Amino acid sequence: MAQDLNQEEVLIARNNETGKVGAVTGLNKDGTPKMSDVKSAKLSDLIKFSKGQNPIEAFLSNFVRQCKNPSTFGFFKVQADKFDSLGRALDDFLKEPDKYAAFLKNSKVEVPLTAQKQEEAPQQKTDTAQQTAPAETQSPTGENEQKEVKHTAIDESKINWDSLKEKWGIDRAELEKSGDLKEMLYNRKSKLVTVTPTFGGEKFPIDARLSFNKDADGNIKLVPHFIHKEPKLDQEFEGYKFTKEDKAALKETGNLGKVVELTDKATGEKVPSYVSIDRLTNEIVSVPVKSVFIKDTIGTTKLTMAEVMQLKEGKALPPMQISDKTGKTYNVVLQVSADRKGVEFVPGGARRMSQEQNQQQGESQNQGQEKNSWITNDGKIKPISKWAKVPMTPQQQADYVAGKVVEMTNMIDKKGQPCTIYLQFNPEKQRPVTSFTDPRVKVAEESRTQKAVNNDGLTNEATKYVAEPLQKYQTAPKNEAQEKQQRKPKGPKM
Repeated sequence: MAQDLNQEEVLIARNNETGKVGAVTGLNKDGTPKMSDVKSAKLSDLIKFSKGQNPIEAFLSNFVRQCKNPSTFGFFKVQADKFDSLGRALDDFLKEPDKYAAFLKNSKVEVPLTAQKQEEAPQQKTDTAQQTAPAETQSPTGENEQKEVKHTAIDESKINWDSLKEKWGIDRAELEKSGDLKEMLYNRKSKLVTVTPTFGGEKFPIDARLSFNKDADGNIKLVPHFIHKEPKLDQEFEGYKFTKEDKAALKETGNLGKVVELTDKATGEKVPSYVSIDRLTNEIVSVPVKSVFIKDTIGTTKLTMAEVMQLKEGKALPPMQISDKTGKTYNVVLQVSADRKGVEFVPGGARRMSQEQNQQQGESQNQGQEKNSWITNDGKIKPISKWAKVPMTPQQQADYVAGKVVEMTNMIDKKGQPCTIYLQFNPEKQRPVTSFTDPRVKVAEESRTQKAVNNDGLTNEATKYVAEPLQKYQTAPKNEAQEKQQRKPKGPKM
């Protein structure tokens, strides 16, 4: 299963009106897929998705929201490592789709047209208990910002407040005053509150977070989440065993940082889920991927499709500037939290990532003084499982030990932007070396301009007045704000 999840896929699109077929390299401004000729396209230029529906779903949802006529296009997925053969074959089949319908059936990706209907339908506010809840994301200032999630409110009329008062010492008015009641009614947990359960005729005050749960008969029950001394990471969690790397990630950020398959207790089915630690109680919590809605705008800051897909995969985004409605900006790290059931600002994330980058630079400077740490006693290349704390696939590890060039596509450059680097053991220096330049070919196309501007201090005419670091694939201003920076005069001409 792990091997399957590591595989990558690419999309091939067909315009059903014109019959034009192309490999998807991004989205145009009107939402239509940006396509390259399949038979001449370079794999490095294509958008790649981890095997599974989540990143593809994010791409298609964004496509549906922007495109005026999404039904005009059909999409088909192909394994990235088989693009040269299967991709070219699909190109021929799609020119006569009716004739080769049987061959295309297994590769077809359904476009979520239901999302289109929801976008087009007028949004009506309702006071019924079944309306969609506005989830609240905690901002760096402590204020809450609203965003949509697919949760429905609990029918408060089914809650026996007198029983809760007697059994737990819970006062509804106090919960409403603190704002905890709203959180609980929308399937989330309260902050830490003091409850007084009765044991043996005596009341004992205990701190806990509270939530509501509906049983099989539709009754609403209170669920207390008591404080644990530490998270039980050595125990199996819903059919999943945490690895050493998993434990480190959960302890460091509170989030697992990836999607894993958990076992549903009721059905026994495997459910793709996010996993986090409740930072207030140390309880391990999970939420199905399908239950988390990720918008492409946080505050007033627009996320790129690549950033949305990275969040969908559970990964943390590099530190970035997020602006709120008042115009204030904050340097934050975004990641999906199972505890919040949505995107959160990881506490201390930006500061921690900056420290890690400084530490990595220091480690790389010391590598030259530790020649023997990279080779075994018999003079062979010592195996490594990750580089700069980024895990390597089994194939990448094998290629490294064999002295081959390893392409790392999920690295971070000096200015915190995603990039592609090439890793290889250097026999002369007796240690691994990295470069933006592929020793076999050239600089990765998607990082060419990024490397020249961010790392080499060169100037790109199209972006020379843009203040922010360039991102992967970027060769021009990425939004209207950067466009204005580009046009803004920088002083009197000489």
